[in-house]
Amino acid sequence: MFQKLFTSLYEALLGLPEPAMLTAAFENSIFPGVGLATLFGIGLLGTLFFYLVLNRLLTTALYQTKHWFLFLLLFAACSGLLAWFQARSVVYEVLATKGVVIPPGSESAYSRYVLGFAFVNVLFGALFFVLWSFIIKGLSPNAKVTPVRWPSR
Repeated sequence: MFQKLFTSLYEALLGLPEPAMLTAAFENSIFPGVGLATLFGIGLLGTLFFYLVLNRLLTTALYQTKHWFLFLLLFAACSGLLAWFQARSVVYEVLATKGVVIPPGSESAYSRYVLGFAFVNVLFGALFFVLWSFIIKGLSPNAKVTPVRWPSR
């Protein structure tokens, strides 16, 4: 279920993986793995950290919208780095097992899709952080109106 969901989401924004010999690696391991790690690992855990750890347990003064936005940027950047490192390692592993030697100076053809994937994952990381924020923010007494007062309880 998640494999098809994340594969269709990433391919809708990026197109098919290039070169074509990497399509199976992206569809079977990279897209679902990075998508789930971004949704639950970075999105959910990052939101729990912001609302429950920083603004409930520690009662810090990091409850304003500007603080929330900084954490949004931080976790979105973490999503992009996760995607870049994971995809790059799998791509080079697949190329090594297939015996493909990348000539010096032609890495850009392989890195272009990985870089686009990392950028799209930055967007997904930010989106998941926002979505989880609306679900979890009511659990925090200090930040229950961060980033916006809607939905009010």
